[in-house]
Amino acid sequence: MASPNKGLKGISRRGFLIAITGSAVAAAAGCRPSEIIAPTPYVPGTSKGAGPTPQAAPTTGATVATSVDPKYGQVTFDKLMITTPDQLYITQYDYSRTPDIDASTWSLKVDGLVDNPITIDYKAVKAFPAIEDMRALECIGNPLGGNLIGNVMWKGFDIQEILKQVKVKSNATHARFEAADGYSTSVELSWITQSGVLMAYEMDGAPLTVKHGFPLRILMPGLYGQKMPRWITRIEFIDHYYQGYWESGGWSDVASVQTNSIIAQPTDGYTTKPGASLAIEGVAWAGKRKITTVEVQIESGPWMPATLVQGPSPLAWTQWYLTWTAPAPGHYRIGVRATDETGFVQSKEGTSLFGGSDLNGVSAIHRITVQAA
Repeated sequence: MASPNKGLKGISRRGFLIAITGSAVAAAAGCRPSEIIAPTPYVPGTSKGAGPTPQAAPTTGATVATSVDPKYGQVTFDKLMITTPDQLYITQYDYSRTPDIDASTWSLKVDGLVDNPITIDYKAVKAFPAIEDMRALECIGNPLGGNLIGNVMWKGFDIQEILKQVKVKSNATHARFEAADGYSTSVELSWITQSGVLMAYEMDGAPLTVKHGFPLRILMPGLYGQKMPRWITRIEFIDHYYQGYWESGGWSDVASVQTNSIIAQPTDGYTTKPGASLAIEGVAWAGKRKITTVEVQIESGPWMPATLVQGPSPLAWTQWYLTWTAPAPGHYRIGVRATDETGFVQSKEGTSLFGGSDLNGVSAIHRITVQAA
């Protein structure tokens, strides 16, 4: 299938950047942005995920509000949201190779350094005990403040169902993945044998769409999407490091998620009115680590705690919000930082669109400017 991004193939590590204005971001590491970050409120009792856990914090304003901003005055991130398949960003190393797979002929081979190599078909995949779990997914090429992240309700089975059948040999050190589009990569053994590795075949209560990996994709807690192929066809256990496509271009060999927070709204450059109540909102995520605090700063003032809305586990993103009122006309610089359960606090200021991350994932402070006029 032809794609306007086909020309991204083969360019250098830092050539994957296409800067776009506003809240849209870059096409980087094979990632294509969605329109918005979190459009669909979670509905309790449905396949759309577990209920939100709001954690109240003081809402600090610069002055008493005399009106409500017409566009961003109402808090909307107070209810946990999920990202639907058509709104989730796309990751692909070659957009001309989107495979259209027939589930009746597809199979997954698990071999290499194992006692019992197996090949399973789609029927066998669906026969394993099913697990549903809400998890965030982020592209390693997500720029500073970018929207190459989604919060999805996945359904699949625990990879332990496979591992206990094949029995990985003691001399295996890595797992190598192959996908139907020709993509390949590898991870250290501990990533695939850890608790919570999900072999997903549904998202948002329906089978995976073609562009999101039908019939099967792997989700490993703590990693960026670079290491978790869609359309997976083989898992080979090996005794050495294997350098995949993106890694050979200089991207992270490990690709573990960094602590990150994003201001989703208002958008950078937005104009409000002095005295109007403005809801500053966004998301934060730290892979396997729980987000414990999100703080907002206006200009060089004190960091103010935001209210948190957390998912069923740290694997889902944390939403946050704070209401603020501009006291007078002028331009105001707004920043956000997150703290995770290890005590890590975002402190680095972004020096480029990628936040000075050297393409290992962004963890710099996201800042925007709003005008009161």
